[in-house]
Amino acid sequence: MTATPPEALTSDPAAPQIAQSLAEIRTKGAGLFSRALVMVNGDLSFDEAHSYKTPVAGARSGGTTRYSLTETKDAGRSYQGRVDKAQARMSKQDSEVAVLQEAWDWIEALHSSFPHGTHIRVVVVGNIGPCTGCKARLKLFRQDLIDVFGPGRVIVESVYDTSQMFITKDYEEKYEDYETGTTSTVSTTYGYEGATVEAHKLPGAPQSVSYWLYQVG
Repeated sequence: MTATPPEALTSDPAAPQIAQSLAEIRTKGAGLFSRALVMVNGDLSFDEAHSYKTPVAGARSGGTTRYSLTETKDAGRSYQGRVDKAQARMSKQDSEVAVLQEAWDWIEALHSSFPHGTHIRVVVVGNIGPCTGCKARLKLFRQDLIDVFGPGRVIVESVYDTSQMFITKDYEEKYEDYETGTTSTVSTTYGYEGATVEAHKLPGAPQSVSYWLYQVG
């Protein structure tokens, strides 16, 4: 994405960590990578007691049951009513699945120690916007947090730095459990229509970096 005039730079206090995470992800090379920044009451220390930065996860590191949408016996956590089955199955090992699980595990372990009225913000940072299936997972994750912290105390955001705000791709996928055994084309959209451009200039960098940000609702 292009350089941004100084007057357009974001005032988001988490922008340095977001920009650094994007830079770290870019060093991983080709493929889909993501991480989550978990901030409790605005804490930016990432000391793993008051805020947490998950490891960077790559594609095919997912598959955990909580956010797979496919490998669960709990009907309330399945793909049904959220996204098409083919979308859920195609993306069940995407990096976001592992990242959301990692973030949830940290929150679940520590949330009882947080003060009453705690607010939480989770930014899922990736080099590619979430696909249709992972958008549904982000919504489920947000609802999990609302159930813990209450309405009005949760912000979940997606950040990515592709050149386009969103892009739709068609894939041919064959699933063994289809009765016909035929091949179907699955269309999925990466990124969010309606995302906004944010920009930050890291200290010593020759120019600012910009990225897309979308608040999950």
